[in-house]
This record gives sequence, C-alpha cells and structure tokens, in this order.
Amino acid sequence: MAINKNEYGRRYGVNESTVRGWVERGMPQDTDAEATAWIVENILKPLRDTDTKEQIEKARLRKLIAEAEQAETELDRQRELLIPADEVYKELNQFFKTFRDYFRTLPNKIQYEVFEQDSVLKVKRVLQQRIDEMLTEIGDMKYEIEKGKDAEDENKQDSEST
Repeated sequence: MAINKNEYGRRYGVNESTVRGWVERGMPQDTDAEATAWIVENILKPLRDTDTKEQIEKARLRKLIAEAEQAETELDRQRELLIPADEVYKELNQFFKTFRDYFRTLPNKIQYEVFEQDSVLKVKRVLQQRIDEMLTEIGDMKYEIEKGKDAEDENKQDSEST
C-alpha cells in the first residue's frame, strides 16, 4: 500500500513537502512499518541525540577562532606581511603584459643579428643573450623577494616545518 504523505505530515507535525523530501532521501514507501522505522532512524533519532548546548558551544568556538584569525590577518596586513590580492593581480597582469610585448618584438629586434651568424651554436648564443637582456630589462617587479635575509628566513621556516 502506498504511503499517504499527508497522513505522515499530520502524524509528525510537518507539511507534505517535508515528507516528499524524506521520500527523496530514501524513505521506503512499501509499508507503514518500514516508513515509520526509517523516520525514527533517520529523522527522530538524530534530533534526540543532538545536544543543543554542545552545538552552541561549538558554534561559539568557531566564531572565536574566526575572529582571532581575522585579527591576526589584519595585524599581518598592517605589518605589511600580507599583500592585497587585487594589488598582486594588478602587478602580475602588468608584468606579464610587458613580458608578452617584449617577447613579441624580439624577432624584429634581432633578426639581422641572427642571420649574420654562421653556425647554430652562435644563433643559440645570440638568442640566449638577447632573451637574458630582455628578462633583465623587464624583471623589475614591485614585490620581488629580497635575496639574503628573506631567503634565509624562508629556508629556516621550511626546515622547521619539515
């Protein structure tokens, strides 16, 4: 016999759409006993086992942790240990646009110099030199890591974490 959703709604104090949701979640519709057992196991039992006070405490703890992390992030931002993502995006966008533009003009700049070479090895050297010069010219990024102290700090942090 098919389950009457309206009857189950009245029996458990919910509307018919809630009972439809239970059916979609897997409530059997063959017999009343199977449906009732499923409702007890999957709907009522979890409600009984839930400790509201414990959930409230967990939610408060999550909130406190989130607030602490937010304060730490703000402090790091004020110390200039963090860079706003939109600023990094803008800087990288500009860098790669310049990079693309330079490399697209490379063939026009060195074509005669390449054709003057009498061996493949010399062509490679010319290309390497010009590419290195070009990279040096455009390599001025706003947020480059300073060599020396910062690199040592980074290596120390990496070794400590491993």
